[in-house]
Amino acid sequence: MKCTMKKYIRNYLRLLAGAALFLQAGCQNKSPEAAYRACIEAENRYNAVGEKFEEAQKNNALTPEFEAALNEESDALYEDAKTAFASFFEKHINTSYAQKVFSESRWVRRLNPDQLETVVGKATDEAFRATDAFKNAADRVKYMKASAVGNPYINIVSRDTAGNVVELSHYVGKGNYVLLDFWASWCPDCRKEMPAMIELYNEFRDKNFEIVGYSLDRDGDAWKKGIADLHISWPQLSDLSYWTSPGVQFYAVQWIPTGILLSPDGIILERGLSADELTRKLREIL
Repeated sequence: MKCTMKKYIRNYLRLLAGAALFLQAGCQNKSPEAAYRACIEAENRYNAVGEKFEEAQKNNALTPEFEAALNEESDALYEDAKTAFASFFEKHINTSYAQKVFSESRWVRRLNPDQLETVVGKATDEAFRATDAFKNAADRVKYMKASAVGNPYINIVSRDTAGNVVELSHYVGKGNYVLLDFWASWCPDCRKEMPAMIELYNEFRDKNFEIVGYSLDRDGDAWKKGIADLHISWPQLSDLSYWTSPGVQFYAVQWIPTGILLSPDGIILERGLSADELTRKLREIL
């Protein structure tokens, strides 16, 4: 069964790679409206994997093997959809239709640095370049590059649960490895991963390691309740500004939970590691 599943995944991913190239060509040759429909179809295929996951959970059919297969399928379809949207924007960004989509679509946030930089560079319409949507995208390219692995950390000035102004620099550059953990009390995946994070923290907290939580909550009471309910004991910061929080912008965060591991001298070492991956990494370096 295991070999059969692996073979299925390999063949499926080959088909997806071909589909991505087809979508890219299609977005380049169709009208903006037709090209966008192709992008929505790619997005729907990606979303359908989440529905499969929920259905399997509901029916108690989510075996480890099936979950791994769904995750691999989801990752491939995610990249497929990004390619479709990037190609659509690149070809049509100077049309009013694509500019409206660009201003409203969450996929702009999901594009990788090279994809978004290409789209920004293709925009020549001066009226569009003066919009907040374009300016935010141009800033995002800058922050994605600045917060890439190997670069110095970016300081955040925020507030703790008592309302005190606290800077990330209070914790970073003091000789400890620091995990900057982006999360929110309303985020199901964050809550699901938190027990593993607590286990990780208990293992390494006395070994030159610290976690600093940065929450995307909007309601202070919900944030504090989440901290208490989940038994989180490490320092917490939040601007209570959801996805517009400064820290989210500075580190170009695309999803939560997102962990960013900083070295004792403040260099960005890793981005996006799961709790299990981070545990293995810390056991190597500590």
